[in-house]
Amino acid sequence: MKRVAVFGGAGFLGTNLVHRLIDDKRQVYNFDNLSGLGNLLNLADLMQKPHHVFARCDVSVSDEVRQALLTAAADTIFVSIAPRNKSLEASLEGLRTFLESLVHWRNRFVRNPDNVQKIIILLTKNCDADFSEQAIQLIKEYADKGLPIVSLSVPLSFGPFQQPDTLTPYLIYRALEGESIPVISLGNKTTLLTPVKDVIDALLFMEENGQPGEQYRLIPYSEQLTNLEIAETICEVLNEEVPPPMGKYQALIEPIEIEDDSENVIEDYELDLIPFKLPSSHSIKESIAETVKWYLSHPDWYRQSKTKYFDLWQNPRNVYKLSGVEQPEK
Repeated sequence: MKRVAVFGGAGFLGTNLVHRLIDDKRQVYNFDNLSGLGNLLNLADLMQKPHHVFARCDVSVSDEVRQALLTAAADTIFVSIAPRNKSLEASLEGLRTFLESLVHWRNRFVRNPDNVQKIIILLTKNCDADFSEQAIQLIKEYADKGLPIVSLSVPLSFGPFQQPDTLTPYLIYRALEGESIPVISLGNKTTLLTPVKDVIDALLFMEENGQPGEQYRLIPYSEQLTNLEIAETICEVLNEEVPPPMGKYQALIEPIEIEDDSENVIEDYELDLIPFKLPSSHSIKESIAETVKWYLSHPDWYRQSKTKYFDLWQNPRNVYKLSGVEQPEK
């Protein structure tokens, strides 16, 4: 049975990856420091699975990383990077410490380094652009030293197990709670989104086909939606699944017009990344509908999440900032 280590496996992307690996009959060693949006609630259904082992690990602490690597003895290592509430310098230093720990482990404990097929590092649009740019340069530095690293940068994604820190779950939370839904409108400008299952498909494709030392960028659907269209899609699904006492959920939407200029829109950082795209058989609207239905079918998870992360779904400004636009003061 193939052994896999996942660092950051209690967060949104990591949790979805771990579930997929378990479904694929892998032996998964799951590591997370639980200091950010990662939480054990995401892994509740996996804790009794025989092929899943969870342990706390801070990637910025060398001894913890080395112990985790020795425990897992993994064939493939996945790393989900999404630093929160840290300075740029601290985040980059944590990444460097992790990469140094990988070098030390391979040089000292791996008799045949070729046994570790790949180290796949995932960078998300949730990361600060300055961090992402410098992180990619740092990853390249260690790839040049011989670490079999493949990096994959992805746009904002959505799906199950996502806390209301980004656009799609934020809109779902507000609608489900009957709260007003402030929606930043940029005219016809769309928001780049991709379903989490497409991100997981891309990661597994990289495991088999990605070239060590290369850095890739996942291209999302050619079909994209505006913020208003995303909100309306969510409301349409809720109208069908849990009709409100009167009217429609669309009545909660409050469009906020802002000027579409470079000060309000954060463009993707310009880096030399290899464009990469997988075919998909589902539309983005279908994926949003599936996500809404997942939240409705997991009421225990939702209730605990909305309580624990109350400040997130009550704070539109921070959510829109992460999504690439800054919400003006009302």
